[in-house]
Amino acid sequence: MDYPGNRALIGFTRRIGLWLGAAVVLGGAAAVMLVLQLAVLARIVSDLAFHNHAISDERAGLTLLLALLAGRALLQWAADMVANEGSLRLTAAIRGELLRHLFNVGPVGLTGQATGHMVTVMGDGIAALEPYFAQYVPRAAMMVVLPLLVLGMVAHLDAWSFVILACTGPLIPVFMALVGYRAQAIMDRQWTQLLLLGSAFLDTLQGLTTLRLFGRARDAVAAVAGMADEYRATTMSVMKVAFLTSAVLEFFASLSIALVAVVFGARLLDGKADFQSAFMVLLLAPEYFMPLRAFSASYHARQNATAAMAGISQLFALPETATRHATRDSAAGAPLVAIRCEDVTAGYQADAPVLSHAGCTFRRNALTVITGESGVGKTTLIRLLLGLLQPMQGHVTAVDECGMPHARWQDRVGWVPQQPRLIHGTVAENLRLADPMADMDTLRAVAAQADALSFIEALPQGFDTPVGERGACLSGGQVQRLALARVLLRNPQVLILDEPTASLDLQSEQRVAAAIARAAVGRIGIVVAHRPAMIAQAAQVVRLRDGRLFSGPSTVECAA
Repeated sequence: MDYPGNRALIGFTRRIGLWLGAAVVLGGAAAVMLVLQLAVLARIVSDLAFHNHAISDERAGLTLLLALLAGRALLQWAADMVANEGSLRLTAAIRGELLRHLFNVGPVGLTGQATGHMVTVMGDGIAALEPYFAQYVPRAAMMVVLPLLVLGMVAHLDAWSFVILACTGPLIPVFMALVGYRAQAIMDRQWTQLLLLGSAFLDTLQGLTTLRLFGRARDAVAAVAGMADEYRATTMSVMKVAFLTSAVLEFFASLSIALVAVVFGARLLDGKADFQSAFMVLLLAPEYFMPLRAFSASYHARQNATAAMAGISQLFALPETATRHATRDSAAGAPLVAIRCEDVTAGYQADAPVLSHAGCTFRRNALTVITGESGVGKTTLIRLLLGLLQPMQGHVTAVDECGMPHARWQDRVGWVPQQPRLIHGTVAENLRLADPMADMDTLRAVAAQADALSFIEALPQGFDTPVGERGACLSGGQVQRLALARVLLRNPQVLILDEPTASLDLQSEQRVAAAIARAAVGRIGIVVAHRPAMIAQAAQVVRLRDGRLFSGPSTVECAA
């Protein structure tokens, strides 16, 4: 049966073919040592029991037996380590590639994706691939290598035992496959429930305040508990299938070994077989089924990986809409003097553009405020400037002092959203997100430029004061100024802010607006705003109406 994740798993498996090939070779060498070890053991027991040998006579054999035992253990350990190392490297690479892909998809492309869903795929989903590459694939190969080696040895020793093992062995994979088809459907349902549970749990945590205000917190907790119970029930169904698979394996393995023992017992009594050959076959028979047992134990790793790979493939299939930024320093290159939007048409559906044939110019040392009613395209314009959305028609270009356009200018942009995100750490740790190597003097300089130094130094521990989850210990104005200081630490040539004073009181609004105006000196400054204090700082006001841009000089009255 062809599941969506199977082809992707095969493709990823090829990427660590050398690691898995080395693991199989080492495992095959360990299998050869196992057969030799059993042969030496059978000869020692036969000599002691039927040839009147003393223990001292078997020193050479015992030494060889211990050497084979140690060699086999070492080779098997090396095989497991090689497979694990290849699996860890591959899953780390997949996680990095998926993360880079999601960055290139951008916020626009991820609009319809649930955060909890993506977190579960990035965490538990990719982690589910490790047992598949480290255990399932090598054990699937060993399920062929060791049984064939045992069958060849048994065929040399006894034809009847060979027939019994050759007939009963293939029955096990057949019945396991029949059980596995049902198990895969249950695994898919379990994975879907895990994604829903992760999304619901995250949504409940993020909206807990709203739920409490409306008296629905208990209902939300009960809903999450119900989903968790459904996931538990499905997991138990998976366990039932696992136990059934093991029961099928053990039944046929025991039946086969019993038949070999009965046939050899009767022939030994009739004097038609020698003890050493019979004992050797009885030692080999359980080892014939051992790879099948190991494969059965890891078979559900394949089903987990197949279900998880479907979700990973869906994220990889998202189209990339964001511009790939360069990794160089944000201040590198000739200074930019203007950004030009020329005949730009952009939107999210080809037949319904949000901006239509829009054009304007944003210049250095001239703070521009973008204003307009909700839904007219301010966010779309900002996404174009940030490189998160590509225009359907027209161009957005940046030019330097020589009039030369730059292909990769978005890496010089500093962006402050309407609700800046602060991590649960200190003030200094939040600032150093922009430059981990920044010293304290640099932090003080950008804080002063953003009018944040005074309140930072007034905090109990200054720059070492924890800000709380998402800046819970700071006021709205303090969060905005701290976010401005953080983006200034990158020394961007273009500074873009979205409604930085929207939720502030009058005094905080005026301080933030003045700080933005100072920070925009020597830069291309672009601010989305409606409040008079911010508009009063503008040298140019761009109004959006009916998908078009209209620019003019700054007056406070233009906000009306």
